[in-house]
Amino acid sequence: MTTSITGGDWEPYVLGTAPLEEGAAGGAVHRLPAWARAQVDDQLFRFVEACPVGGRIRFETDADEVFLTVAATTVVIDGVEPAVTLVVEQGEQETEIRLDAPTLLVVAEEQVVEVRPRSPEVVRIPVSGSGPVDIWLPHGARVELVSLAAAAPVAAARRLGWNLRNLSLGGNAHLDGFVARVIRDHPADLITLKVGINVVNADSMRERTFRPALHSFLDTIREGQPDTPIVVISAISCPAHEDAAGPTVTGSEGLAHAAVRAVERDVGALTLGRTRDVLAEVVTARADPGLTFWDGRDLLGPAEEGMLYDGLHPDQRGLDLIAARFADGILARLPMARSR
Repeated sequence: MTTSITGGDWEPYVLGTAPLEEGAAGGAVHRLPAWARAQVDDQLFRFVEACPVGGRIRFETDADEVFLTVAATTVVIDGVEPAVTLVVEQGEQETEIRLDAPTLLVVAEEQVVEVRPRSPEVVRIPVSGSGPVDIWLPHGARVELVSLAAAAPVAAARRLGWNLRNLSLGGNAHLDGFVARVIRDHPADLITLKVGINVVNADSMRERTFRPALHSFLDTIREGQPDTPIVVISAISCPAHEDAAGPTVTGSEGLAHAAVRAVERDVGALTLGRTRDVLAEVVTARADPGLTFWDGRDLLGPAEEGMLYDGLHPDQRGLDLIAARFADGILARLPMARSR
């Protein structure tokens, strides 16, 4: 007898995302609800929002294999097709499974110039037949979930440890009010906000707007979660923008640089150093016992700038280092959480 999860049956099994929506092939995964997405008209935002960073399928089964049918879409830039992978965790075991046939969006000069459609693919996933299984969805591809089939019953697994909800929208962290409202309305034991780098990258704010935008973002969260610990984390080290304002441009050698600005009076233009100052000042000014500031250079600092493969983004060594330092340091910054 085969058990199959399809359509509206997905909801108990999909964690760390907004509710699934009907797509062309199956349940489309989103990180923000439709009302929030409607407030931005930007092609890059639409893509990264639908990449299920932190989203996963969690279940228990006595079967020794399951078959996931999934439709993925990824972006090809400069002729490079990125790997689209699922990460399967069960107990101490972790396995990467690469998807062979995602739909491709070919991008040139920040516009989609070609679509290469492909059909959903069926992925065989071996499992041990005991203990909960997590299938972590790709971080660099849009995903529609079609079905999950097994030769034994599949049950929603108990929740183990921290249940992540990730709203890190690549290139689009600009203290948008709709994101604050989503966080406000999603009960949490801990909220972390990493603020600064995208504001400088896009040169989207000056200090006059950045400071009240941060206050407003925090005010909105506190409307729904007055006592939840919040850790505000500044940008990690980024040599191009420590003392130079944005926007960020990429040179012919593939490295990030600060643009040459031609503004006569550049009063209030934000560097990363200044964003860190403002973040610390706002956290102190609010006198909120559940609010903490963490300098992102403690996670990856000047000594590790060689781990920024393009001068801006960490390579895998850098990501692993950030994760380890975060895990080691987060509880020390949560006096309220420890006392609960």
